[in-house]
Amino acid sequence: MKNPPILISVIGFFAALAGFGWLFFGLRLLGFDWFNALGDLPALESAGLWGWLAIGGGVLWLAAAFGLWSMRPWAWMLAMIVAGLAIFQAFLYMLSYPGTGIGIAMMLMPGLIALYLMSADVKAAFGLEQPKPQA
Repeated sequence: MKNPPILISVIGFFAALAGFGWLFFGLRLLGFDWFNALGDLPALESAGLWGWLAIGGGVLWLAAAFGLWSMRPWAWMLAMIVAGLAIFQAFLYMLSYPGTGIGIAMMLMPGLIALYLMSADVKAAFGLEQPKPQA
């Protein structure tokens, strides 16, 4: 197994952080309260659906992180899909809370991840493109 480039390792780290964050948030929405350490969660209608969606997002982020760290070609596509979904979610927040800047702030990291993954060197590292000859 080849070692990933340093920025791929960093992206994998942030993807793992996002994955664990979404997992814990989803579990919290489903009612797991970590022995009352986090206080009461207000009763929300359809929180169960959002909890399961958050857990699914967390699993996707974690799968992308571990795939990126192990330089699997499928992980490149999964990371692009998850980053695209995160950008779409940020766009929805931009529409829901106009003028606050939360949507733009939420777009920064997934946007940078998508831009970096689209570079020719990264695609070549994942075996998706032939490396460019050195001049």
